[in-house]
Amino acid sequence: MAYTLRAQDIMVPELRYVDKNTTIKEAAQRIINEGIGSLIVTDQGSPVGIVTKRDIIWAVLFEKRDAEKETVDKIMSSPLITVNADDEIEVILETMLRNNLTHLPVRMGNKLVGIITDNDLVMLLRDLLDIVKKKLSSEEEK
Repeated sequence: MAYTLRAQDIMVPELRYVDKNTTIKEAAQRIINEGIGSLIVTDQGSPVGIVTKRDIIWAVLFEKRDAEKETVDKIMSSPLITVNADDEIEVILETMLRNNLTHLPVRMGNKLVGIITDNDLVMLLRDLLDIVKKKLSSEEEK
């Protein structure tokens, strides 16, 4: 029996939101203080994009944006690229690679239910490698 990893198996079910009119500085402070890598950007409560640490660093350091005056809607990635909760790992990887994403929101129907990050995938790979090593080790002992 084959087991397939799906988005709902990998995702972190916590999402953090920020209004599109929030300053870049306020968003950066939240990301730092909350120990997260991204915020879902909303317009009147509806998700319209995502802003990541990488977006903020790029905007402030390389584009010389004024973090105290400019808002996250000017630097967010939009439209929001998502995967379905039941999408398989291959779809997740292809979506992240094709779109150069480090954070990928997961939806169930029209509702966002979690997020998958590049770090989540690295930890998954580590865990899978441990399983393979144990399996190979136990076969060698036979």
